[in-house]
Amino acid sequence: MFIVWEGSIMRKTGVIVRYELKMQFGRPAVWVVFGAAVLLCQLDSFPSAVNLARLEFLPQPAYFISRIMSFDVLVLLFGLMFLLAGRLSVDERTGVKSLFMAAPLKKSQYAAGKLVGGFFFTFLMLCAFLWFNMAVYFAAAPFSLSVSACVFPLVKACLVCGLPASLFVGFVSVALPGVMDVRLFYMLGAVLFGVNAANVGSAEAMPFYLITSGDLVRLIWRHPRWPFVNWNSVLANVFFLTGTAAAAAVLLLIKRDLWRKGS
Repeated sequence: MFIVWEGSIMRKTGVIVRYELKMQFGRPAVWVVFGAAVLLCQLDSFPSAVNLARLEFLPQPAYFISRIMSFDVLVLLFGLMFLLAGRLSVDERTGVKSLFMAAPLKKSQYAAGKLVGGFFFTFLMLCAFLWFNMAVYFAAAPFSLSVSACVFPLVKACLVCGLPASLFVGFVSVALPGVMDVRLFYMLGAVLFGVNAANVGSAEAMPFYLITSGDLVRLIWRHPRWPFVNWNSVLANVFFLTGTAAAAAVLLLIKRDLWRKGS
């Protein structure tokens, strides 16, 4: 009985997740953001003679992934953050929410589907970005590279850095505009992007509130002159990303007027 009930919940939530993915991947603006981030990445880190002379460690695939994760992925994620911010209001405006409310669907299932859909969409876009740029790097590099040397840091970046960063962006971007004025969210997002973009690498522990350039990135590649990994800073970075995501999700789930009145 419990298995049937649990399967019903997962199935209904899955409907919302599939809808979210279909809507997001079908938006031209998403691919404009993706293309702009790819162009920025290639201008900065393409293994050309100029970039190889400018970037000492560029021949190392782990450095390449670490570098594009620190800034280029940041540009991609904040672009996606602004695109995800209007999902709840779009459902209101287009009448899609009314269709969902007419179905045997609960507020928690609707909210969970939106949150998980935002996370999956962000994570898939992040992984596609990393894999695409690594493929270009591998094909264009004027030096020999092994597939394993490229794939290992790539997988590590997706799992170690990509998962918590995608959870943060996916949950926060969907949840917070549902509990505050979206203009305030845009302003806070712009400030957070500016703070993240202004930080540069150093031998010291990085601030815990960095989305893609915190000390988690040092688990992908370590600078020879700064080999020490501050595990307290790494854990603080993880807890900030996952904890903020969880808090945003809770705020959305307890919002009384998200669904039917009194629910």
